[in-house]
Amino acid sequence: MIRYNPFNPQQPARPDFFVGREPEITEFEKHLSQTIHGSPMNMAITGNKGMGKTSVLMKFEDIGRRNECLTLRLSNYDGNVKNIVDFTDYITANLKREILSRKPVGKKIENMKDWIDTLKPTIGWKDARLTVERQQVVQEMFRERLARLWNETKEEYKAILLLIDEAESLESVEGILTFLREVLQRISTEQKYMVVLAGKLNFPERMSESFSPLNRFFPSSRLAPFNEDEVRSYIIRKLATVDVGIDDDVLQRIAKRCEGHPYVLVAMCYLLFDSLEEKETHLTEGILHRSEEKINARLAQDFFSPMYRPLTPRAKEILLKIASNIKGLEFTFNEAVEWTEKPKNFVSPYFKELLRKGVLNKPERGRYQIFHTLFLEYLKKVAEEGNQKSR
Repeated sequence: MIRYNPFNPQQPARPDFFVGREPEITEFEKHLSQTIHGSPMNMAITGNKGMGKTSVLMKFEDIGRRNECLTLRLSNYDGNVKNIVDFTDYITANLKREILSRKPVGKKIENMKDWIDTLKPTIGWKDARLTVERQQVVQEMFRERLARLWNETKEEYKAILLLIDEAESLESVEGILTFLREVLQRISTEQKYMVVLAGKLNFPERMSESFSPLNRFFPSSRLAPFNEDEVRSYIIRKLATVDVGIDDDVLQRIAKRCEGHPYVLVAMCYLLFDSLEEKETHLTEGILHRSEEKINARLAQDFFSPMYRPLTPRAKEILLKIASNIKGLEFTFNEAVEWTEKPKNFVSPYFKELLRKGVLNKPERGRYQIFHTLFLEYLKKVAEEGNQKSR
């Protein structure tokens, strides 16, 4: 029989194997308590690709349900949300389905006609933009739907919790976050709705720069890498489920190499465990050594290449110049200009692209950081291969 691997980089962490994120969980629990007691509060979770945003939402979902809230986690908006009216239909339809799925069978059949009626579009949509008057009509329609849904559930649930993953996809729909804020503000005195948005790292920066009311309404928490104790706890708890041990020096090397990045951590552990031979029940330095080539190749294929390849040619060129000259992970904008031998106004727009795509972080004004050492190693290899081809 093939040995079961307790690590899965394709799936978010289950709530029972969740580690860390205590500040975010504490903040969420405070906001949820406020909402349950009639003073709704919302929040946003941000972080680069693979930092565990979906895992955090799954943990919030578990907490919400244990606190007797109707909890709905939403994502995958492609093709479903093209405008604000689509968004209102998407939210209410999914909420209605969640409510219906939790009713007894007889009650489901009894409520089917009313359920279908509430899903029928109330207003037509043709234009890409909303006039002020039309937006007010759509807002009123959405408020009425949310009020109706709350009235259906308030005897059974303490609050309604909406967890909106991949929020950066919604952000591209003009005015949608402002629309959501205005609707939630209007219903907050009578209905108990809480919304948590989760999106990539550039999401709160754009909110704070351009829409300060949004930033106040959805205060953001940026997910930091795991510390060494959290990495150790996660690995040991997972291995305990399959009775496999691990040497302390291997734990240290994994913690150092993954730099606390959740996806990199899980991918490394998956491939390390996959390198165990049939009768081996302990992860040693030798097993880690023989798995390193496979780990580097799979991270490049599954994680780093999909981040690098979609970049524009100029952004790639600038990034590879930086990777070829950098010492460590951090550098300044002026150093990048010097390395690329391009004017500042040429380089600047591509820095925005690199930040937006999550390949660079901006720890402080004028300073930047390639997000992971293993990604830097991948870039150096790409640059070296490109130089060899051009010779």
